[in-house]
Amino acid sequence: MFIKFHSKKTCYDNIYKQMEEYDPDVVISVHPTMNHIPELVTREIGKKRGKHLPFFTVVTDFGSGHGTWFQGNPNKIYIASDRIKSLAMKCGKGVNEENLVMTGLPIRDDFAIHAEKMGPRTSAEGKKYRNLIKSELGLNPDKKVVLVMGGGEGVGSLGEIAEKIYLELRAKGVDATVCVVCGRNEILKAEFGSKDWDAIFSKHEQKQNKWNGKKLMRLIIERKQATSENTIVKEGNVEVIGLGFVKNMADYMVAADALVSKAGPGTIAEAAAVGLPVMITRYVVQLVFSAPVVPIY
Repeated sequence: MFIKFHSKKTCYDNIYKQMEEYDPDVVISVHPTMNHIPELVTREIGKKRGKHLPFFTVVTDFGSGHGTWFQGNPNKIYIASDRIKSLAMKCGKGVNEENLVMTGLPIRDDFAIHAEKMGPRTSAEGKKYRNLIKSELGLNPDKKVVLVMGGGEGVGSLGEIAEKIYLELRAKGVDATVCVVCGRNEILKAEFGSKDWDAIFSKHEQKQNKWNGKKLMRLIIERKQATSENTIVKEGNVEVIGLGFVKNMADYMVAADALVSKAGPGTIAEAAAVGLPVMITRYVVQLVFSAPVVPIY
């Protein structure tokens, strides 16, 4: 009740003004905070103009969702799972099964088209197709591709995460291209292009070499063993590319060998459609920063 009151007090006028200027024929909400007031405004504008103006809600959560997804009385609520259906019936006042449509999470057709053309991504045909897409994107087919994402605004410690991934891959001798989707964050994108990555790696190596005697001795022994076994200890050839707002996300997900991203259900659904392994950023932070992670239930 408080959320409804607060939303109406602070947002009603601006939402009404923008929707009235746009003069929509249908309104679709894809965010939990954009249901109660927009649906109310939709009804009032429709009544004022003497036309039926339908309002639909597309719930973009898969396993759980905030109760505000189910406020108001939309014509239809499109959902992705039985758990969301149960939640809608429990939290939504006036929601009934006739209003609910089970569709799964909506993603672009590009993912289905790529999935059909590629087939199993680890098969010979799948690898060949992925190398073709890599070439079309200007990426080296002989390198692994790590795709790092933080949403359309380029948030979520992308700079630190990308840097840590770069250092880890280079130190382990992995040749890779790290593509960071910066979205609308032009400052972050520019930073990736202007960074002296060699200097960052050298500084990291100097810090790593300040070990105690036992670790240093073990490193010397390992290097001697590697030399005696004719094994070349080399650094990885790693390139970091900052991307802007990406519209051909399906192409990059096909080209990538791994995706590092926040736990957005839409992004996870897109990756699953093309068989792309996903690492959630909270756990990547634990991996590369050695930071504790508190499980979310």
